[in-house]
Amino acid sequence: MRLDDRLLDFFNRPLMCIIAVADAAGRPSAGRGVGFHLLEDGETVDVIFSAWQWPRLEPCIRQNGRIAATFVSPSDYVGFQLKGAAAIRETEEPDLDRADRFMTLATDALESLGVPRRLIGPWLTARDARVARLAISEIYVQTPGPLAGMLAGERSDAGSR
Repeated sequence: MRLDDRLLDFFNRPLMCIIAVADAAGRPSAGRGVGFHLLEDGETVDVIFSAWQWPRLEPCIRQNGRIAATFVSPSDYVGFQLKGAAAIRETEEPDLDRADRFMTLATDALESLGVPRRLIGPWLTARDARVARLAISEIYVQTPGPLAGMLAGERSDAGSR
């Protein structure tokens, strides 16, 4: 599934990210993403997370090969969830730069909303950074409201009012 212009604009905002996975037995696990990179094909995204902080994510991705990454704008709660097949790839220097930029933007956005910087620091770390390459197969609206949970781009009676 390809990201449209509206979603590409969304990904230029300061964001937060939660990654959800399951192991081979279907037991769920979740952790915070600390960066991303949209590939030029518009159908793939690299999601960066700390294996030190979230040690179950990498083994689950390796076992199951699927993730759901939910991105939310802290300033207005607009959010989208990307689901699809995923694989761990080698972490490279540009990934660490992306993580630093993501964490700085997220920290600044949260601080502007009144969250003290000292509270934010423990949430965001790129220690032992790993990268999950996600081939997007589904995109869901996660913004609270009548369209929450719908496939992005779908319309409902509630959404057309």
